[in-house]
Amino acid sequence: MSLPVQQFLEPGGLLDQKLERYEFRPQQVQMAKMIADALEGRHAAIVEAATGTGKTLAYLIPALLSRRRVVVSTGTKALQEQLFFKDIPFLQEHLPRNFKAVLLKGRRNYLCKQRFEEMERKPAFRSADDVRLWPVIRSWAGKTSTGDRAEIEGLPDNYPTWQELSVGSEGCLGTKCPYYDECFVNRVREDAQEADVIVVNHHLFFADLALRQTGFAEILPSYDAVVFDEAHHLESVATEYFGLQVSNFRFWELAGDVERAVDADEVSAEAAADVLETTRHLTKAAGQLFDRLLGVLREGRHGLDVLDDIPERELIDEALEEVYDGLDDLEGAIRAVSALGESGQRLAQRCKELSFELKQVIRCDNPRYAYIVERRDRGVFLQAAPIDLASLMRRKLLDTHDALVFTSATLATGGNFEFFKRRMGMLGFEREEGPAVKAVKVEELILEPVFDYPNQCVLYVPNKLPAPNDPNFCDNVALIVDYLLKITEGRAFVLFTSYMNMNAVHDLLVDKIDYPVLLQGQASKREILEKFRATPNAVLFATSSFWEGVDVEGEALSMVIIDKLPFANPSDPLTRARLDLVDERGGNSFAQISLPSAAISLKQGFGRLIRSKSDVGVVAILDSRVAHKSYGRYFLNSLPPAPVVWSAPAVKRWWYQRHPELLPEKG
Repeated sequence: MSLPVQQFLEPGGLLDQKLERYEFRPQQVQMAKMIADALEGRHAAIVEAATGTGKTLAYLIPALLSRRRVVVSTGTKALQEQLFFKDIPFLQEHLPRNFKAVLLKGRRNYLCKQRFEEMERKPAFRSADDVRLWPVIRSWAGKTSTGDRAEIEGLPDNYPTWQELSVGSEGCLGTKCPYYDECFVNRVREDAQEADVIVVNHHLFFADLALRQTGFAEILPSYDAVVFDEAHHLESVATEYFGLQVSNFRFWELAGDVERAVDADEVSAEAAADVLETTRHLTKAAGQLFDRLLGVLREGRHGLDVLDDIPERELIDEALEEVYDGLDDLEGAIRAVSALGESGQRLAQRCKELSFELKQVIRCDNPRYAYIVERRDRGVFLQAAPIDLASLMRRKLLDTHDALVFTSATLATGGNFEFFKRRMGMLGFEREEGPAVKAVKVEELILEPVFDYPNQCVLYVPNKLPAPNDPNFCDNVALIVDYLLKITEGRAFVLFTSYMNMNAVHDLLVDKIDYPVLLQGQASKREILEKFRATPNAVLFATSSFWEGVDVEGEALSMVIIDKLPFANPSDPLTRARLDLVDERGGNSFAQISLPSAAISLKQGFGRLIRSKSDVGVVAILDSRVAHKSYGRYFLNSLPPAPVVWSAPAVKRWWYQRHPELLPEKG
């Protein structure tokens, strides 16, 4: 490495010279040095960098100085865009080397010019509301240079018709497409071939990694190193891509692609009619199957592994047979139309693969997988999820990559990385090199907090509140929340581990609270956050999606209230299977999985409060188990070093010590 990273991060360095509000943070230098060593020595590094460390520049600067091609993978598209549109342009302007960066997303984020032309010719909107945005999309499509849907102002994340305007790898026509040379996906792929930094998200990275095992790659060119930011998300994302998944969306997309294919001039009207009739039979059968599976979900069951024990199983098996027959019939009908050529062969193969994968998932007969049925908005997903992800991560990631950096504000539990390393397959990790087996070097660093938590924050844990399983829990939570909100005059997040508790406490308080009340679900997450920031003294009731990735600086957020410890639901099939596997191997699943998983989630919720050196406020965890259970100390030790108080009046005293000007006048 030509220049040491500290020249850029220490007083007098690049940041000091170019940033108006520069603050020297020794933690940032520590992190950058470790990452520089990992990239130079081609080994792994794990870094927990608390909020305020400046971790983005702490890994971008050594990545660029290494002169290697580095993939930066983030947990969210929001962080992807922050990196690409804010941090990287700053470094391109000021770093003493020229470099090229590319932002890559999954195919479905880009406009397909062929699909757009078809929509212009034959509109097929999925809902009446979608028509309203069509003029905006048409105007954007005529001038965009990237085709990235994120450029479209006001386009909802769940805009249904976007499925008709984009294409997945299964439906892409490849070199047969008339727009192949103009394709936005192909262009960004070509740009990535020449980039020094490729910014992706975890979903794209693991989609690519899973496909590489079969000899294909989704989008990524070859690269030398990977930095995983928000690395605490890796297990859940990798689980999705290392298993099998069949959804109603896949049937809809197959049907849509078949209809487009037979709409071509080369296909006779008679042949087209036969294929379309077969397609309609399949979509009807698939609709019945997924409707019946939704009936199972409405009964409160969440795992395919229990379907053998319920009366609906016969109806589901009957619907399955209809789907298998429909896929076989459609495959045959497509192959019979020679005019479809290569595109027909691909569609027929998709029918065959979809039938095979559905059978694999629905059998529920592989003990290495948990079988799940889940509803997400309009989608119904059947998934075979790997139980022991560690072995897969070792084989697919650790054995095939050497320079790997894992970082997040929440990776350590109990003062170490044992839980994270165990889940990632890094405990006792060795790699074969020729005839020898070499232990792989993994450097570890837990950085000291940047913020002054002992003076900026207090943690309140009630020691007299009933336990969360008490029938009066929500009533008592409502009483304490009401008391606490009066102290800070609103300006609070009230975070819950379930919608049930959120709605129950909200309903108890909405007419009693003297401050503006917002409820998750009343608008999009972005709109609710904007309204919270713009509304003085607002109170937001929310669940898990607001526990992380939400940044509200200043007095607008002065208190975060958490209803209870965020233990994973043990009735979830995947969670249950992973707990059972640890116990079967002689371990302690509560200590090895339940506690550390909950501690990481709790740290994320806690982290919503203090976002700058001037923030001051209260975190309240309304779970008396922290006070009375032996594992309570484990949670407290995993959180930032804020002082702990055990009564609500103590919170009030602390608050007025910090804000004497707010003390009520005596009279």
